[in-house]
Amino acid sequence: MRKQPFFLAIFSLFIIGIGLVACEKEEEISNPTLQLEFNTVTSGSTLKSTSDNNLQFSSGHIILESIEFEAESDVDSLEVEFEIESFITIDFATGESNPDVSSIQIRPGTYTEIEIELELWDKNHEPAIALDGIWTDAGGNEHPIRFLFDSGQEFSLEKEGEFTLTESSTMIAEITFDPNIWFSGVSPDMISNANRDENGVIIISSDTNTDIYDIVEEKIDLISEVEITMYNL
Repeated sequence: MRKQPFFLAIFSLFIIGIGLVACEKEEEISNPTLQLEFNTVTSGSTLKSTSDNNLQFSSGHIILESIEFEAESDVDSLEVEFEIESFITIDFATGESNPDVSSIQIRPGTYTEIEIELELWDKNHEPAIALDGIWTDAGGNEHPIRFLFDSGQEFSLEKEGEFTLTESSTMIAEITFDPNIWFSGVSPDMISNANRDENGVIIISSDTNTDIYDIVEEKIDLISEVEITMYNL
């Protein structure tokens, strides 16, 4: 039975505090806003080799089935939890999501633990990740390549600390998808000798060129990082 991998995510959480401006007239106060942003790395990288080569994915999509956000506090009455269950498509070229999940209101307060869980799409035999790119070999020849990841997975990103949100604060949760890291264990010879479809495209999937797919799958499984940066403006 194939080991089910946890999906790679490099997760950066930025909490930006914006000071309230004193006005003579009373102004309406809004709740803090949570912004979910997706950073997709479209720049290329060199596969492990002594010769020049470049692998770059520039377009495609990543599909999520659900996003769950939870923030807890030492105060029992202060807890935020919500889940978005939808067919959420992330455009790999731009990082934009459809539907838009970039602005969600949450309660003000001081939170001590934040957790975000994401579940990849796993229905209708449609791959959760489909990326298109170009591999340039040592001779400067370009070869189209496509990566398909069809394993629906859940992964959790969490961080403990002290995160104070006032009525005008904005919390930015950024999730980075970086194929350069996923393919860092693949050699140019493996790509060069890979099977191609009738159109000359190198397909990397659980059914085609599985030796490469297994290496990428292992990298996705092993690498994960969570960072939180506080900004007080």
